[in-house]
Amino acid sequence: MNQQEKNSLIQRVTISEKGRLIHFLKQWIPDREDAKDIVQDVFYNLVLGFEDIKDMNKITSWLYSTARFKAIDFIRKKRATPASALSGFSDDDEHETGIFEWLQEHIPAHQETELWQEEVYRVLEYTLEMLPEEQRNAFVFHELEGIPVAEIARKQKVAVNTVLSRKRYAVKQLKKELQLLYNELND
Repeated sequence: MNQQEKNSLIQRVTISEKGRLIHFLKQWIPDREDAKDIVQDVFYNLVLGFEDIKDMNKITSWLYSTARFKAIDFIRKKRATPASALSGFSDDDEHETGIFEWLQEHIPAHQETELWQEEVYRVLEYTLEMLPEEQRNAFVFHELEGIPVAEIARKQKVAVNTVLSRKRYAVKQLKKELQLLYNELND
């Protein structure tokens, strides 16, 4: 891809996703100006890291994943997580923690945030590729792209509970792999 094509793609993605990303971040970042700043930072990272994105078909997922991590960083800086809160999570479905909430609470104390994020991205990418397509899609569409479960179910012509079940399995697998990474880095 030449520089002109790269710039054109970045411009199209910025125009099409900026508003959606701000809306997506509003669930964690109530101040619209803070959400705009985070989105600006996401697009800055897109420009800087464009060459590192291996699959241009996943650029939207990359944007939402990056935005989510930036929101986590923002929240974490606003309120420190006590070391006592860094315990493992339960496999009990009734008390299931969302994957990104778990990540927010489980950055190893001695680990730099950027290095932790790189390792998490690596594990997420690997684990998602290993999941069956239906589970991977349920997770990516809902968690990374912010598409409502009902809309996913309608598009896939399945029950809402089917999408939720697929996503729950994906989250369980991701947590399992991320817990191994966390334990490895925390030893």
